[in-house]
Amino acid sequence: MNKPNVMILFLSNIGQLPTMTALVGEDVSLSYDPKLSKDLTETPVKCYTDKMIRTNDFVFKKDKPPKDNSKLLSPAYRGRTRLSDEDLKKGIVSLRLYNVTRADEDNYYFVLPSGKYKIQLLIGAMSSAAITLEERPDCSGLVLRCESVGWYPPPELSWWTDGGLPLPAVTMNTTWDPTGLYTISSTVVVESSQGARNYSCRVHQERFNQTREAEIALHGTSCQVVG
Repeated sequence: MNKPNVMILFLSNIGQLPTMTALVGEDVSLSYDPKLSKDLTETPVKCYTDKMIRTNDFVFKKDKPPKDNSKLLSPAYRGRTRLSDEDLKKGIVSLRLYNVTRADEDNYYFVLPSGKYKIQLLIGAMSSAAITLEERPDCSGLVLRCESVGWYPPPELSWWTDGGLPLPAVTMNTTWDPTGLYTISSTVVVESSQGARNYSCRVHQERFNQTREAEIALHGTSCQVVG
């Protein structure tokens, strides 16, 4: 399967803050047109982020005449970027960033002799949800547990009946791993005496408008996960 690619073209200057979004694992192109109406192939270009202001690192740096700037590049970006020569010939600066990670979320500054340009990159991550029977497997009374691993920004979780009514959660926990991705989990108590019913766990992240849902069907004293 080919990885998705995202390309956004901006006509911008430092007084504006165009924003684009991408998901972890995608390849993205941060592009803008400085409206110089000329070939930029021989034009010096450098790019850095807010995180690099104090370290003097760069995402990429192209000088005139050309020289080896590999030691000036941030280790996190080495081998993951490419400046499009084809777009430079059209007067467009386009930085391709491969396999984006959570840490790539930042403000990106592009510096040319004609001025400085800024683009905000927001990174998202989402995952599927799963419901398990955590206690009372005889279904005399059930504690249902829903978990979803690998979100950014942190999502919200809610429980629902098949009639569209919300269920109060007994527990709700959010944790994060060293890469900055969040895991959310929750439990709810239901009684098997209510007869055959379906219950769903809904995980929603507002910034990227992403929702993942899992459902479990209870049939009297027997239980069967259906999604």
